[in-house]
Amino acid sequence: MGRRRITSVTTVIGSLIALQLTTACSWVTGQPEAASTRPVPATELFGNIDPSLQPSDTDPSQQPSDTDPSQQPPQTDPLQAPEEGPAQETVSTPWGPLSPADRDLLAKVRLAGLWEIPTGRQAARRAFRAATRKNLGEIARQHTLLDAEVREVAAELRVPLPDKPNADQQGWMDEISAKKGLAYDRLAVMRLRLAHGKIFPAIGAVRASTRNTLIRGFAESAAKFVNTHMGLLEGTGLAGDMALPPAPTVTAAPTMVPSGEPAPSAPPATSLLTHTGTGDDHATNGD
Repeated sequence: MGRRRITSVTTVIGSLIALQLTTACSWVTGQPEAASTRPVPATELFGNIDPSLQPSDTDPSQQPSDTDPSQQPPQTDPLQAPEEGPAQETVSTPWGPLSPADRDLLAKVRLAGLWEIPTGRQAARRAFRAATRKNLGEIARQHTLLDAEVREVAAELRVPLPDKPNADQQGWMDEISAKKGLAYDRLAVMRLRLAHGKIFPAIGAVRASTRNTLIRGFAESAAKFVNTHMGLLEGTGLAGDMALPPAPTVTAAPTMVPSGEPAPSAPPATSLLTHTGTGDDHATNGD
């Protein structure tokens, strides 16, 4: 009887020891099946998140200082346009360097024709006054000649040109078309004169600065066209203050002599040559 109790106790103890050994071995050789459902640590969910946003066990006092630029990663602005690019390059051509300003002038002149030709032709039919019909119709005719020239130059220089007016120009055409009578004339002249007043100095700036002989000749021709068009618009009698761009800002200008005082009289420049110190007059007389 006593021997049976000892055997039972021994069996129970052995079973307990075997169970403990089995459990311990399962953690050594691999995780128990229930472990596959354990929560994933948050750090394993970061993936591709910026490492600077992840928690760190390092002493904060040992972290790079936010005020030390040498310890910071390089910062990039995704909205910042590159400083250099094809649109900003000066290109070599058989006629000399072709700058971005040169190419921009071709596009601007082309755009001018795309809205001024249909506007002038429409005014030749719809304008209230005869002078408006005549002068704006002539502007349209001359713009067809300028358009042919700009297309020829652009083809030689391999510069693409726009094929439709921009949003502002389309808006002006719609605005003019909606008017009738004298209001139509006034608005058409105002819009056209403002546009010519803005492109005229742009043409002059390119003419003065371009290194490209083809662009130089084109700028000279375009300036003549635009100058003529401003005269035609002013000849309608409707180009008032609202049709003119603001005057350029200057840093200094002569002060006018008050009325009632003698008008200033400047001597001919040639009479002042002996006082310039150039010595050219002495050289001429000394031969």
